[in-house]
This record gives sequence, C-alpha cells and structure tokens, in this order.
Amino acid sequence: MLVSKKDRICFLSVFILLSSAAVAQTTSIKITIPEHNVKIDPMLYGQMLENVNDSMIYRGVVDSAGNERLPVTNLLKDLDIPVMRWPGGTVIHEYRWRNGIGPKFLRPSVQTYAWKGPENYQFGTDEFLQWCRRIGTTPYINFNMGNSIEYGGTLWEALEWMEYTNGTANTPMGKLRASNGHPEPYNVKYWCIGNENYGPWGRHTAEKDTAYARRLEVWSGTIKNVFPKVSLLAIGHTLKWNREVLAKNGKYIDFLTQHYYVTSKLKDGVVQNPYSTLFAPAKMEAHLKMLGRQLDTVNQVLGRTDTPIRLSVDEWNNRHSVFNNSTYRFSRQSPRQLLDAALVATMLNVFIRQSPTVGMANYIFPVNAHGLVRTVGNHDAFVTPPYYVFQQYRRWMTGRKLDIGIEGPGITPAVARPTIEGDTEEIQMGDETLTFIDAASVLNDDGNICVSLVNRSVDVSQKVVLTLPTGFKAVKKWTLAHKNIHAINTPDNRNAITPTMRTINNKSKTFTLILDPCSVVLLNFF
Repeated sequence: MLVSKKDRICFLSVFILLSSAAVAQTTSIKITIPEHNVKIDPMLYGQMLENVNDSMIYRGVVDSAGNERLPVTNLLKDLDIPVMRWPGGTVIHEYRWRNGIGPKFLRPSVQTYAWKGPENYQFGTDEFLQWCRRIGTTPYINFNMGNSIEYGGTLWEALEWMEYTNGTANTPMGKLRASNGHPEPYNVKYWCIGNENYGPWGRHTAEKDTAYARRLEVWSGTIKNVFPKVSLLAIGHTLKWNREVLAKNGKYIDFLTQHYYVTSKLKDGVVQNPYSTLFAPAKMEAHLKMLGRQLDTVNQVLGRTDTPIRLSVDEWNNRHSVFNNSTYRFSRQSPRQLLDAALVATMLNVFIRQSPTVGMANYIFPVNAHGLVRTVGNHDAFVTPPYYVFQQYRRWMTGRKLDIGIEGPGITPAVARPTIEGDTEEIQMGDETLTFIDAASVLNDDGNICVSLVNRSVDVSQKVVLTLPTGFKAVKKWTLAHKNIHAINTPDNRNAITPTMRTINNKSKTFTLILDPCSVVLLNFF
C-alpha cells in the first residue's frame, strides 16, 4: 500500500507525541468555582426516536403491532431521560400525524420513502405521549414542514396537531382526542418546525435560508399567537443561514437546532484512525462556540438575555461505516464499543462546557440502531457501554457549571484530523494542543463537586492530578474501562464492559489517578 508524504508525516507525529507522552504522562487539572452561576440544563441528556427501518421503534421500543416491550421500557426508565424527540428526523417530511390516531385497525400501513421500510402508524401520537409518561420523559414533537406538494405538511395541519395534544376537550381537536379515550390535554411544550430544511433529504428538496426564514415567520408567528406558552425550535445551520432565520424569527423561537455526526470506519471490529473519532468533538465545540457568539449578539439586540435563544443539538452520535466486500458501508447495527462510550462522554463534556449556549441535545437513537439498549427477541434486552455513560452523567453531571483548566500531553488537530459531519466545515482549527484527557465539572445542587474525565489516548494510560477548591476531600470514583478499547457487550456476554464504583478517602486538596486508554471516570467530591 502506498502512503502519501502527508500521511507519513502525520503517522510520525502521532508516534513522536505518544512516545513523549509515555515518558511525561501527567495532566494537571484545576477546578474553580466561578462568580457567575451557569445552570446546566438536564435536557443535554435527551434522546430521539425515528422509524428508520432498523428495529428502532418497531421491533425496538414496541413490537410490530405497537405493543410496548417492557424490557426496553424498564431499561430506558433507569436512564431518567429528560426529553424525547419524535417522530423524526428525515421521515418527518412524509409523516401524517392523523394516520396515527384513533382505532389501530383503521390506521394505514405505508412504505416510507426516506428509509424504505414500513410505517403502520401503530405507535402514533397518543401511544408516544403515553409512553413518554410511563418512562418519565418530556415529549418533543417535530412538525412536517416539507416542501413536497404531495407529502409536505401545512400550517393548518400543525395547528390541529397542537390542538389535538394541548387543546381542551371543548375544542374540535381536543374533542377528537377525548373521543379517542384521552380527555385531558397532554400539554406538549416543545415543537420543532421542520428538519434539516437546507438539504434534499427524503421527500424534501433543499431550500434557501431566505425561503425557510420567510415560511418560518408565518408558522412561528401564528403558532405563538395561538399557543403562546409553547417553546419553538427552528432549523439552524451555518452562520449565514442562522442570520436569516434569526432576523425574521428571533422574537418567536427558543432554540436553533444543529446536527453533528462523528464518523468511524471499522474493519474487523477495529476503528481505523481512532484519533479522528475521539477528537472529533473538539471541532464540534469550536463550531458551537462560534454559533454561541452569534446568539449572544442576537439575544442582546432582542433584549432576550433573560430568556435567550439557545442551541439544541437535535441529532448526534458516532456513525459506524463497516468494511465489507472491499468497501465501507454505513451500518446502524454495528455494536457500540468502549471507544464509543469514550466518544459519548466527550460529546457530553462539550455540551456541559458550552452551557448555557447549548440547552438541549438528543442522541440518535436509544434502541438498537446505534442503540444504548439492544433487544434479543421479543422479551429480552441488554445494555451497551454508552448506556452507562448516559445513566451516570444524568445522575452526577447536573447543577452548576464549574471552570476547569487542563494542561497536559495531547495532539494537534492536524494530526488528529477530526471526522465529523454537520456544519463544522465553517471552522478552521489552529495548531493548539488537544489534550488526551478531556474533562468537565459541575457543582451539584447538594453541594458536591463532580468531575468527568475521559482518556482519549488509545494505547497509553494517563496520569491526572486534580486540584480542587478548598473543602472538598472525600471522593467516590465511578469507572468504565476495559483492556480492549474495541470490546463490546453481546447477548452471550452482557457484562463484558460494566462500570465499577469505589469510595476513596482523600484528605488532600489534590487528587491523583490513572486513566486507562478510552476509559471514562466520574469523581464525586464531598
């Protein structure tokens, strides 16, 4: 195989950096409590459902007839998911909400254009909203704002959908809901107008920023007039796109959405160029910072500093492209590895650090397809390594954001070559060092400090020395690690990767620990 001069230089740089790191492994981290109180929104730990013809909703959350699969429900309950987005995604551009209400035997079954699979509408609006209540999450619904003459949704359809979920029983749609057995309103708060309207996805053709901004102004203004208490999400994209959207809709919307997909190539279960995956969140963070500056200016101009427009990372995950028959092919069924768990933790650390600019984030998807949970037949399920990350971050990493300073060995963006899809092409990263250790820290409502640490090195353990504010000493340590960074949980070996917890008596202002490659560690200081 021929290797280019550029690749040889990159490989040599990685070798030199890792060799150096093997000698001087210490990373210094200092935690400080800032003067200003920055609250972390729990909605950072949200999830998303979409019928992608990959056993995600049907044969995942429910069976093909729409019956709830209790093993899945029970596992998702334990995640304490704060928000759940539905029904899409790309498929929203052809979704007809009225097909998913009323007697199930009258609901049509169709083939979706977007994902080439069946949609029988057995898991419709009422089923979704009742399921959200059972697992204890807040529902978030996407409107069909596609521009297809045949399949695109209309504003009146959107308003009727909202009235069906939120209207009293004496309104026309509320009456219909009551006749379907649900007299009380569901009071759905979060609604998104469209999905990636800038692109030619599914039944939607790409539209310009000015066209979307004009249509959105009619939709958002009308919706806010009829339902003033709801929170509206609009489609975000590039700086230019956002500028057009905000100029016409800044007084109506509450979030701009962004989508980011890390991409990994796998061959024989091994991630190729793993640093391109593990350091991809750094490029996303640079982009989020840029968008945050834009929003800060807009919120100041609009007088919305107390109720700011924020970002919702509506879709994110690590997409696996698996080598098969001499080519790499995208697969949602590729098992989640320890490396994926490290990537998930790093992404969540970014969202924490970029609070309050980022106010919501929804992982795609919780079941089977890229899943935190995987099903076995109709009556069994088990969890993958990223499941544990979401579970513990939801329990530990909430409260107020703390300032964190990190100094230690790492690599440059030119060496890492982050691979992430989205709008990050707007970002040109410099030659700064991206440390192998990634970290975030919070002050819980109970007064404890929690620190999350990720070792982004794939083959070198890292020593970390933490300096804490005065008065925090004892520590609980939660660890997710394995000697093989590509290890997975399987139906036959469900505990191949499981976390450990221990209590450590630490009486010093500093705390020292060693992180294995691709391990995730959470620390709780009392």
